[in-house]
This record gives sequence, structure tokens and C-alpha cells, in this order.
Amino acid sequence: MRGVPDRSTNRNDGRNHVGSEASSPRTVAWGLGLLVLVAFAARMPRLTESLWYDEIAAWRDYGMLGPKAIVTTYFDPANHIAHTLLTWCSVTSGLDRWGPEIALRGPALVFSLLAVVAVGVLGRRLGVRTGMLAAAFAALAPVCVLEGVEARGYSMMIFFAAASTDRFMALIAAPSIRRGGIYALLVAVGAWAHPVTACIAAGHALWLTGRAVRARRLRGVGFGAGAGAASIVGAAVLTLLLYAPVLGDALRIRATFAASGDTPSPFGSEGVHALWQLGGSWAWWAALPGLALAIIGAASLRTAGREASGRVLAALLGLPVLLAVVLVGGTWVYARFSLFALPGALLLIAAGVDALLRRHRAWGGAALVVLVAAWGADLVTRPPRQPLRDALAHVVAHGGPDAVTLGVGLRHEVLDVYRGRLRLAHSLFHGRDLEARLDEHGPAWVVVLYPNSIDADRLELLADRGYHLDRRFPGWIDWGNGTVDVWTRIGVGSR
Repeated sequence: MRGVPDRSTNRNDGRNHVGSEASSPRTVAWGLGLLVLVAFAARMPRLTESLWYDEIAAWRDYGMLGPKAIVTTYFDPANHIAHTLLTWCSVTSGLDRWGPEIALRGPALVFSLLAVVAVGVLGRRLGVRTGMLAAAFAALAPVCVLEGVEARGYSMMIFFAAASTDRFMALIAAPSIRRGGIYALLVAVGAWAHPVTACIAAGHALWLTGRAVRARRLRGVGFGAGAGAASIVGAAVLTLLLYAPVLGDALRIRATFAASGDTPSPFGSEGVHALWQLGGSWAWWAALPGLALAIIGAASLRTAGREASGRVLAALLGLPVLLAVVLVGGTWVYARFSLFALPGALLLIAAGVDALLRRHRAWGGAALVVLVAAWGADLVTRPPRQPLRDALAHVVAHGGPDAVTLGVGLRHEVLDVYRGRLRLAHSLFHGRDLEARLDEHGPAWVVVLYPNSIDADRLELLADRGYHLDRRFPGWIDWGNGTVDVWTRIGVGSR
């Protein structure tokens, strides 16, 4: 009837489950652009904080050696090849004039901002509002913010997981050689940035297997499934080609991937933080609202239709694949290795908020406020990853710019990046040769990295030699083990 809106288009038809209000492509594009700006603003306070051990070690071992070394050597899994290559491009392009932090973290920042758009696009089939909410959460979730300013391959992992899942679903819906090629390229480059990203494609293969099992009972697998399977095989071949120059190195160091009593395990702290990660934060209290909303979102998608629920499932099925690889392969794992599943988790959180908004607008609004407030509180109260620069600045401020200093750390002399004029020596492997180095250099200051991992007798040795803890700089990486302690001789320090 003329003049009366047809409300049938707003009903749940399985294709536009949530957020069904119409929005033009231009409005959505402007909205995503605004969220990218919000994401940039959220990341800026963290962009210039001190580099931490892994960022520096990856640059010193690989990045600074140039493209040939980056793509052809792999004596340590710290080389996230595609990302390391981009950091070399960033530094050599002149960004280092703004400082090593911005130069090394530039590529991660760019892909973190692109991930906001990719997550929004991935969520668009769940409804305009759900897609925009998911993009907003990719802009604001602490996990996304923190990985967006880390010179490692994890923001690329998040982006390529979201983008490849979206293209996978598009390929299944409308198969074509072009779509299949784009999908294969996205998966391969994502795996080149971090090999565990390949789990997202393995999850897609599981999704196809489930579809094929159902189709046998219905009316056949369909051309879309065949195209999807072929594209997954193509992605695997392309990934192997990209890794071909380092396969020999990877096989030679395969023993370093084996789990032992002191390596990170899915059944320890890393597994717990991987769970919190799905709530958008590595702090349990900030993750709980997100996890609760994800559960609500999962329940709401049960009636959303096959496309909407399948899209989320395809984004998450890589998680059981990763767990199976870790358990069967007997390897170690960090929580951040499962960041490829974050886009799917963000979709569930967004669907949960939208379900509450549809039930009662005040409930949805309250849930949104609690979620964003918890995430904001996490970011505001969280210390730097590992304040190496701050620790050495403290030594300079209280001991002078050329103070004799000893760094106690792991395998790399990472403090050299911030040494300036300091007469800096190193005792590596958690102070294995600490006695000799103290005798040789007689440092007035000792900077201890990873103090929770160092043997007690090393600290007792410092105390016996007349040193005391002068200042502790908290760091959150490795769940609090990023703290940096500054020791000095009694009577010399800042107190």
C-alpha cells in the first residue's frame, strides 16, 4: 500500500540478522573511515613507548641485514618474514628520522588500521549495525590497540585472517578464478607474516568439510565448495613457494619448536590469556564483558541463518586446528599465536551487543558502555611492554651520560639501542657469567631484564657485591615479566 512502509524487509531472513536498518555504501564508507581515525587516536599514546626485546631482536637479527637476508634466513622463529621485510622498507624510507619506534612500528600500525575496515567488511553480512560495531571493537579493543603498535607480525595476522575469511565466503557464494586467486594470495601473505596464520585456512577447510557432509544428505556439494577447496590448495602451494628459501633453515631448527617443562603451554598462563584474548583484552576483568557478550552473540546467531552463522564459524575454526597442532606436534605456543581468531570473536561480541539492543535499547547501551569502559580502563592503567628506554634514561639522569652500566638479559644485547654514551656491557642468558662481568667492568649500575625469570642466586650475588634495587619499571609483556629493574651500588642511586 502506498505511503505505508513494507516492514517485511526488516524481518530476520537469515541474511540480515542484526542491524537491519538500511545504510548507503557511502554512509558505511564514511563510518569506517571515522572508525579508522578513532583507531589511530587510540594507538597514538602507545606508538612511541620503548621498544621491547622481541622488536629489537627481530630487527638486529634480520631486518637491518636487508631483504635478501630477511627472505632467505630463518635461524630463529622471531623472523616474521613479510612483516620484517616491511619494517626494512619503513626504516630505509626515512621514517627513522622520527625515531626507531615509529619506523619499526609503522607497518604494524598500518595493518592494524586496515584490520578495522576488514573486520567491518567481514561483519557486513550479519547486518550493517553489527558490522560497524565489530569494526569499532577492532578499533578499541586493547588486544587490537596493543598489537597495532608492536613491530611484529600480529596485526598482519589479524588483518589477513579477517580479509581472507571474507573473500572465502565470497568465493563460496560466487566462485570465480579471480576470487580464488585473491583468497589464495591473502592466505599466503598472512602466513608469510606469521606461519600460524595458516590455521585460518585450515579452519576454512574444516568448514568446507562440514558443508560437504551436510550436502551429501541434501543435494550435492556444489561448485562453490569445489572452488573453495581448490583455492585452499592454491594458498598452500603459494605459501610453500614463499617459504621455500628458508625451509632448510626451518628444518634445521625444528628442535627449537619442541615443548619442554619451561616453554609456554596452552594449559598454562598462555592458554588462560588466549581465552581472555577472545574478550578483547589480556586482563581478565576487562575481558569478561566481551566474553559475556560473545556468548550472547553466539546464542543469537543460532537463528541468524546459515550465511551469518557460517561466516563467524569460518573465522573461528582455526582455533581447534591450532590446539591440535600444538598437542600432536608437541610444540610450544603463545596466546598471541591465536590472534587470527580475533575477528571472529569481535563479530560475536558485536552480535551480542546488537541482540541486546534489539531486545531493549537500554540494555544494549549499558552493555556497550560497560565494555568500552573496561577496555579503556585496561589501556589507561596498563604499563609499557618493557620500558628499556626508561630504565637507561634513569641511569643517565642519576649516574651521568657515560656511567658504567651492565645489562643482564637474554640472548641479545637489546639495550644497545638506547645506550647513547653509556659505557654499557652485557651479561646474557640471565646473568650466566655475572661474576666475571662484574669483576671485569665494576659497573655502578646494573639493569636487569626479565627479573621474574632470573635465578635467585644471581640477585643474591648483586646484593653481596653491594648493590641494591634502586628503581623498578613495570612492564606488562609476558604477563608482568617485562618489568625492568635498575640496581646500583649502595650510596650511588636516586634515593
